[in-house]
Amino acid sequence: MSTIRSFDNRLVIASFSYVDDLLKAIDFLKSKGIDFKVYTPCPVPEIQESVENGWSGVRVFTFLGAVLGLVAGFALAILTSLDWPLRTSAKEIVSIPGFVVVGYELTILLGGLATLFGLFVLAKVPVIFRPVGYREEFSSDRFGLVFKCLDEEVKFFLGRLRDCNAEDIEVRDSF
Repeated sequence: MSTIRSFDNRLVIASFSYVDDLLKAIDFLKSKGIDFKVYTPCPVPEIQESVENGWSGVRVFTFLGAVLGLVAGFALAILTSLDWPLRTSAKEIVSIPGFVVVGYELTILLGGLATLFGLFVLAKVPVIFRPVGYREEFSSDRFGLVFKCLDEEVKFFLGRLRDCNAEDIEVRDSF
């Protein structure tokens, strides 16, 4: 009778003291197509360049907020002038040049608010639960690398992490 294991993946947490060693490990994991997470005590441009895919989702929030603001600004001005028609200087009731200021102001307002909201959403602020694999030392003096691998790949990855000078490697059951 065979037993079914509930955990077929392992969570590997590696700690590094030097950026160069972490960059070697990141390049190796990227070459193998492994999804990973990096924790750093300070911003390091080299790590950001190697980890980022070059595209931020915040711009989508900004664009959608700006378009919503533009539409809402013109809709507010047009519907208000149609509800209370007041002709000035023989202009039409709905005179677009006069409504540009309202549309512009709401574009900037809602675009900025949507950007702030997008930053909070994508950065997962506030952090309610501790991130998977996070350790306190990753905020003080160590660089952390966390990834999942299969049970039969653990030894291979442990060897490669040791080759990259990982100081502390922990393997846990993954959920």
